[in-house]
Amino acid sequence: MSSTNAGAGHHAITSAMAARRRADTARRRERVLAALNTAVNGGDEISVSTIARAAGVDRTFLYRHRDLLEHLHGGPTPRCPRYRSRGQPSLPAG
Repeated sequence: MSSTNAGAGHHAITSAMAARRRADTARRRERVLAALNTAVNGGDEISVSTIARAAGVDRTFLYRHRDLLEHLHGGPTPRCPRYRSRGQPSLPAG
């Protein structure tokens, strides 16, 4: 096989892998949204841990997808890591 054909084959494999990963991410996102919807409608506890467990995903999945965290917390999350969940600085200014 020539190097040109090998490069084309590698690109096709990489593209297929990326497509499968995107599809897997989409499925996980749907499970998270469904779990969140169920929790809201049922009056259940809503936390990263409970939603991740109900959706069958790792908590890090939620942290990598800020929009899902915003849905979970009912609003935008602080962008700066120096902020706690209540929006208060974790370190004193100055």
